Amino acid sequence: MKLLLLLALLCTLPLRSAELSAAWQTRIAALAAPSTLSASFTESRFTPLKKRPIRIEGIVRIARERGLSLAYAQPRAPVVILDERGLLLRHADGRDQSAPPEAETDLRLLHALFAFDLPTLEKSYALTPSESPDGTWSLTFTRRPDVNASYRELTLRGEAHRLTNIRLLKTENLKTEIDLAPPQIDPVFTPEEIARYFR
Repeated sequence: MKLLLLLALLCTLPLRSAELSAAWQTRIAALAAPSTLSASFTESRFTPLKKRPIRIEGIVRIARERGLSLAYAQPRAPVVILDERGLLLRHADGRDQSAPPEAETDLRLLHALFAFDLPTLEKSYALTPSESPDGTWSLTFTRRPDVNASYRELTLRGEAHRLTNIRLLKTENLKTEIDLAPPQIDPVFTPEEIARYFR
């Protein structure tokens, strides 16, 4: 019994990604492998001012060479585009609008989570892996004491080789949870999709 408790404790201690087990390394490599990815999602925003979370649906598109794109289903919601040139909001009328630097910082964290870019995340967060007998797993990133990052904790949850949930927590009452449908792996984006959702 003591041995089981010790093993459970060791499995939840902060690690560097390079210290993860071979099984974890294989899982993360598979999750980070796609050159392109597309998935429907439901985003739940929790705030202390509302009893119920605000829920928004959309589609996330990721292209390794082009960055991250979030297309929300809300009427008149702009497409959110993040790439090496920065954060851009593209409106339905084709008008592009720049975004404030703090929004770009938060989106870069989200992109790192979607892309399983652990080296980027570990600059500001300590990593703790966890897995359950039913095959579900989580990677929790806890803000380091000497870092001034907006989120206190970031969590990736999944099953087997699929990401199912992302949680970004500032406080228990101020957080965002993103539930992901099964993704399309390595879809070929059409020229029209590239023009609309990337730059």
